[in-house]
Amino acid sequence: ESLRAGIKVSFEENGHAVQEAATGEEAIRKLESDPFHVVVTDIRLGDISGVEVLKKAKEVNSGTEVILMTAYAELDTAVEAIKMGAADFLIKPYRPLQLNHALKKAVDFQRLREIERNYKKTLESTVRQRTKELSTALARLNEASKEMIQRLIIASEYRDDDTGTHIK
Repeated sequence: ESLRAGIKVSFEENGHAVQEAATGEEAIRKLESDPFHVVVTDIRLGDISGVEVLKKAKEVNSGTEVILMTAYAELDTAVEAIKMGAADFLIKPYRPLQLNHALKKAVDFQRLREIERNYKKTLESTVRQRTKELSTALARLNEASKEMIQRLIIASEYRDDDTGTHIK
């Protein structure tokens, strides 16, 4: 609990809004009711594992970044967590600088993902607009082409009686 309080103070000092959960079940309830950008959880929570919190976080919002911590350096668990989409995996005792760096990385990744989403929306909108403009221009060009052909036919009819008869 003191570790959780220390992390909360550190994150708040760096300008981040923080919500705490004393258990994994509480964390899952919060994940289901509110969107979170980043989740920091221990692997061993008592009631459920941090890997279960990771699964639920990704299920509720695939964009949520999850940082896992453990005092037990289990390589298999770390590999599994990273495969499941964990942003980072820290071994306790960690240095506050490591955790702050992991958080910064996760937040930066969130921002980049948001920039990418906005860019894609803008690009799709631009493509739709340009396609519409090109369709309109093509329709006008087709109409102009038809009109030009009609005028050439009429002009040729007036120019020469034999040509006009031949065209009809």
